[in-house]
Amino acid sequence: MDWLFNICSFLIGTCLASHACVVVDRLGKEDFIFSRSKCNYCGCELCLLDEIPLISYLFLKGRCRYCHSAIPIEYWVIEFIGGSAYCTINFADKNNILTAVVIFCLLLAAISDYQKQAFDVILILPALILALLQGSKTVPQYTIVDYFQLLPILILFIYEIYRQKLGSGDLLIYLILSFYFQPEFANFTLLLASILILIKFISIQVEESEPIAFVPFIFLGLTIQLLSS
Repeated sequence: MDWLFNICSFLIGTCLASHACVVVDRLGKEDFIFSRSKCNYCGCELCLLDEIPLISYLFLKGRCRYCHSAIPIEYWVIEFIGGSAYCTINFADKNNILTAVVIFCLLLAAISDYQKQAFDVILILPALILALLQGSKTVPQYTIVDYFQLLPILILFIYEIYRQKLGSGDLLIYLILSFYFQPEFANFTLLLASILILIKFISIQVEESEPIAFVPFIFLGLTIQLLSS
């Protein structure tokens, strides 16, 4: 029955990921809680059948029902990746609910970083608070190995931020992963993110001066970690 549990969690995750796109698109502009979703091109309000994660995009063949404008494939990909990140989350467990909040905040940051190469700190504030609360319990129990896993990467982040090769938001994401999970978990997530970036550079020609959004790759690494845990 584990597969049924995973499918249910995946479906919940796709819904959360779909709403995350709405939050990022409307943050600071209009209400993203109570107002109906609408087409970004013609402004028509969407019906329920237009908003089913993954399925509606396929059913509508990637186009708005009303104006037939193309819907960016990125929304479908975000829903799929978001659903995958929640596959192993037990929404009946309190601790897992907190983890779901952390994942949602990181997904918001990943979407914003992908679209704008930046994200507002308020998007990850709940995750940062939860990570600091968790860290207050776990950091005093760190072994020397934990500190060896945390401090070199932390120093490297600070150095790269000083060189303006990374943003300070990337450091906050790393601290969230380190404190809420473990430094080993955070470091392996960064390793996976770095490998995925290398694959992108190898498969797609990228200008050296072109900025690369790092947080989406961190989220992909996190998703892989969660699926393998």
